[in-house]
Amino acid sequence: MARILSGSWFVAVLVGVLTWVGRVLLATRIAKRVQSLERRIDPFALREPWRFFVRDALSARQRFADALADADGGPLRERLLEIEANLDHAVTVTWDVAQRGQQLTDARRRIDVSALDRTISSTDDGDPRRTAAAAQKASHERLRTREDETRERLEILDARLDETIVRASELATRTGGAIELDELAGQVTGMVDELDSLRIALDEVGNDT
Repeated sequence: MARILSGSWFVAVLVGVLTWVGRVLLATRIAKRVQSLERRIDPFALREPWRFFVRDALSARQRFADALADADGGPLRERLLEIEANLDHAVTVTWDVAQRGQQLTDARRRIDVSALDRTISSTDDGDPRRTAAAAQKASHERLRTREDETRERLEILDARLDETIVRASELATRTGGAIELDELAGQVTGMVDELDSLRIALDEVGNDT
């Protein structure tokens, strides 16, 4: 009996040590992955509001990494690892979209609307200067519209990302929940698809201008 108890105690200790080592290795892997993202992405290269979206996406990605490091091994962790790859892509695309948003802002600000208004008010219809000024002012309005639409869509996606991270953190604390994990994975995939569509639309706008 003593030998059996002694053996059981040894197995329990061994399992505990292996579990701890596994979590440390996973946490190290996650930390390296997040650091790799941060090296490629520099939110401080952008101005507000675009900087905010990138910083928040990186913060959300780190919170997910923390939740994943605390998750028990097995199917739950494997499913979360799949979701993690999609989140990495979401952060990268957020960075791409934010850079394009910054380009829209810069292009709009280079147009001196006050000077254009003065030209329009001081020239007659049919004057080439008036026509050119009106065309530039129309370009300014189109840029502003695209800028506002991009910011609004990023605001919505940013809120959904935060919601996703909170849900993932909750699921990581308990076993089971396969259906909930599938729903979460679907939400992340949908969010990534929307980000990709937004990036493609901005690329097309850039090619047209």
